[in-house]
Amino acid sequence: MDKKLNILTQNVANTALQVTPIISIPNPPSAIPMGCGIFLKINEDRYLISAGHLLNLKDWPNLMVPGADKKMVWLNGTVITSYKDSETDNPIDFGLLKFSTRQNKHFINGSFGFCNPSNIIVNHKVQQGGYYVIAGYPISGVKKTSGKAEFNPIPVKFLTYPLSENKYEKYRFNPDHFILVKYQRKVAPFGSKKKQITKELRGISGSGLWYVPDWNDRKKGVPKFYLVGIMVENYKDKGFVAALRIDFATEVIKQFFIYSPFEHTKFDFVDKVKNLYVSEIK
Repeated sequence: MDKKLNILTQNVANTALQVTPIISIPNPPSAIPMGCGIFLKINEDRYLISAGHLLNLKDWPNLMVPGADKKMVWLNGTVITSYKDSETDNPIDFGLLKFSTRQNKHFINGSFGFCNPSNIIVNHKVQQGGYYVIAGYPISGVKKTSGKAEFNPIPVKFLTYPLSENKYEKYRFNPDHFILVKYQRKVAPFGSKKKQITKELRGISGSGLWYVPDWNDRKKGVPKFYLVGIMVENYKDKGFVAALRIDFATEVIKQFFIYSPFEHTKFDFVDKVKNLYVSEIK
């Protein structure tokens, strides 16, 4: 079973990585990776979801993501973020960009896909004993190819499980806002008793936290899995990482844009998200 679970986890992670772009700032002839995001498409509208300290009001006009034909695409559009700059002190750490219509053509036939609303669970009830997957590109694993204007990104593919409910109170996290999952620096690979040091998760912010409800419920060999959070903080010294619930992003889409297929989140969004910054580059 361990070997089979390993293969299925790889299938989930590899599929999740197809909608997980690296966010970079230009540094000709290459670029500097800053973190990750999640591509989302609703009808013809394209979005980028990430952590607010990455997609903040000050820095977002200088950020780029991969597009088609190995080209980089500026983040032109409407940004809504909880961070004024990267140093903003706000536990609610998220940013959302709706790409301007004219930017859509730059993603057609590109190497990245876009997840759709059916791949997202709002108001997710954390399943104790359930399986969760982190898939992204920590900046500690993104290396520049020598002599070339390109990167060699090394992804992290991490199978984990949630912390018990009492840990939220201990570490002062609101379970309505966050999902905390285990992070072990030393783990035994599937089928092995010898522990290895896992990849450092520095710069994993903006990647997705994905929930796998049933390994046997598959489509084309890949278990069905769902986006439930965005990675925002690494507390490796305490043995866990924190994801902000995806509800914050889906609620912003529902309240600020014309069309949204998502249900309302059950927590008081207006009360908890008091400072949002909005800007636009057409």
